[in-house]
Amino acid sequence: MTEAILWTGGRIFTGERYVESLLVEDGRVAFAGPLPDARRRAPTGVEREELSGRLAIPGLVDAHLHLAEIARARDALDLSRARSIEEIRTLVARWADGHASGPIVGRDWQTDRLREGRPPTARDLDSAAPERPVVLYHASGHAAALSTAALGASGLDRDRTGFRDGTVGRAADGSPNGLLYEGALRALARWVDEALPLSAERLEATLDSLPSVGLTRVGTVSTGPDESQALRDLACSGRMAISVRAYVRLFQLGEYPDPLLAARTDRFSIVGTKAFIDGAFGPRTAWLSEPYADDPSTSGIAVGDEADLAAKIELAAARGLAPALHAIGDRGVERASRLLAPWTGRPGPPARIEHAALTPPGTLGLLDRIRPTLVVQPEFVWNDWWLAARLGAARARWAYLFRSLVDRGHRLAGSSDAPYGPVDPFRGLRAAVSRRDALGRSANPDPGEALGSEEALALYTRGAAEALGDLSEGRLEAGCAADLVVVGASRLSEAIRSDGVPVRETWIAGRKVHPAPPGETV
Repeated sequence: MTEAILWTGGRIFTGERYVESLLVEDGRVAFAGPLPDARRRAPTGVEREELSGRLAIPGLVDAHLHLAEIARARDALDLSRARSIEEIRTLVARWADGHASGPIVGRDWQTDRLREGRPPTARDLDSAAPERPVVLYHASGHAAALSTAALGASGLDRDRTGFRDGTVGRAADGSPNGLLYEGALRALARWVDEALPLSAERLEATLDSLPSVGLTRVGTVSTGPDESQALRDLACSGRMAISVRAYVRLFQLGEYPDPLLAARTDRFSIVGTKAFIDGAFGPRTAWLSEPYADDPSTSGIAVGDEADLAAKIELAAARGLAPALHAIGDRGVERASRLLAPWTGRPGPPARIEHAALTPPGTLGLLDRIRPTLVVQPEFVWNDWWLAARLGAARARWAYLFRSLVDRGHRLAGSSDAPYGPVDPFRGLRAAVSRRDALGRSANPDPGEALGSEEALALYTRGAAEALGDLSEGRLEAGCAADLVVVGASRLSEAIRSDGVPVRETWIAGRKVHPAPPGETV
């Protein structure tokens, strides 16, 4: 028997138009349009859902987050409120008192928040937890501060090869100072795995939390072999409420079993590979064409060799895996564009640039010719409010150009990069339509780069779905999955600008998953 639901009594935005009714049959949209037509099409016994004047929108999609890191972040030492190195030391010492053994892993410190105006070093951390391995990740995830014990146990106190590319920081005497960047961070995996072990249960709890902010489909990137297998197992056992598309690590492709890479279900599939071209603005590792304004000694870090990257992208593409390249600085975006040129426009999941944050005129011209999908994080316009000091005001004018990119016909997809940004997509929507945060701060406050409400929503619906290769999703038109969100407002602009999360209900494939029905878990 057909399971049917008729939505009425409010406004429904399909992603393309506003309608007064929506008919869902067997988890997919059967009709969107005038109520009399929907009633004529509805089968006998159709269930009715009353919107009571509220607005329904397509289920939200995040094209780029890190499920394993979100799960681990819940158990890590939170340093986001630290405003000095002394506060960081105090937090580490308290954590050590409450956790008698094992490594200490923390996250979310930022130099720009600290009164000292510099990052913590091994010397700072040693007194807080003597002889304990301490690993504290920068908010961007592209740098970390280590204690001497962690340096020693990782062999990084003796390894000087990283000095040549700037990935291992050093003191004035040439010795490691405890700061690691980019590729050197791979040496820390053992500490993270020991302190914050990943399990299917942790991943399941993370996935179950996402519909509460309106997410019905996500792309998880830099996904390791164990995480990929755990996600596949959750999907096959029916324990995955939302749809997940994964991008595995390009340089570890040989570590993924062929059956895992080839596995395809409605809920989970591996669709691409992820690699880094550069770093991030926060630790000054994003690769720029000119030196940083607040540290002219560096222009950032180029990650990997271009010829090697091209060869590995070709091997992955031969296996049907689309390339997704992290590039934040303008020079990084230009390298990513060149690497993706052979792969844009092909069938299946598109070739993507993750972030594409700094795009001055010359870089824009190259993007216009190559036209990869650009996966952006609007909330970073707020989060990187200090960017003008880092790049100089003239150069920061070319950061986060959402309006310019849309007007030039580029395909943009919305995302959070969580846990390196808040997982709530409504913060991203608010940042896209209002360039300044509640305190009036912005990485680039140009109001001419703001998007309208429907344009911003498109980033987190059909734009993000298409970036994941789900070309017919992210809409509430006939034939699409009945993934929808009911918000506590009658107008989209009102929902976006409201404080907090306006989500009242989230439905996936015609089934309510938030709030979960009594006696059920998502």
